[in-house]
Amino acid sequence: MLGTKHATPPVVGRDDYERTLAQQVEVEKELTRFGDRVSARRRRLPMTPIEDYRFIGVDGPVRLDDLFGDRSQLVLQSFMFHPDWDDGCPSCTWAADNMPRDLDRLLAPRSVAFAMVSRAPIEKLRAWRQRRGWDHLVWVSSAETTFNTDWGWTVDEQDQPGYSYLLRTDDGIFLTYRTQRRGTEAHLPVAAIWDRTVYGRQQDFEDSPQGWPQEPTYG
Repeated sequence: MLGTKHATPPVVGRDDYERTLAQQVEVEKELTRFGDRVSARRRRLPMTPIEDYRFIGVDGPVRLDDLFGDRSQLVLQSFMFHPDWDDGCPSCTWAADNMPRDLDRLLAPRSVAFAMVSRAPIEKLRAWRQRRGWDHLVWVSSAETTFNTDWGWTVDEQDQPGYSYLLRTDDGIFLTYRTQRRGTEAHLPVAAIWDRTVYGRQQDFEDSPQGWPQEPTYG
């Protein structure tokens, strides 16, 4: 048997374990209900119009409107990829790795499409996409547009990771929501799985007991 070499939780009897777990479940139910209230507020936000930008895709020019396909909603990941880089941002890469190969089919019932946008030229995006095996993900370059600076995804030449949530109506395209930093974690199912393991994500931003394995969060 191959066991952990790290510190472990205290061992208790079954009754004590079930009682402690029940207390934890009650706290998590409160969190779920709070999350429901936050989502309800999000669905009541106003929206603002956004230009139909002309990006460059792997097969040539593509407008923002085209990224919707036959859907009415679009989730657009702002993927950090500086024009001078040869490789994509590690964190953004890991986020894209979290997207399942059947993502398009899973989003379709709610009329949602998904795409990624970066400042790097399309040649670099195409190469990184091929290396990562992301043929199921749509990726466009904003290099010839002002999209990044217009919407705060590039500030003082520093790219910002995050997601834009767009709605298409007969009157145009609108931004309904935007999230950055830890707000992006809703797109990371693997992180959610790690969070429920005893050692969590094993990153140093976490409040974990002494002896739990941890690595630099952005190391």
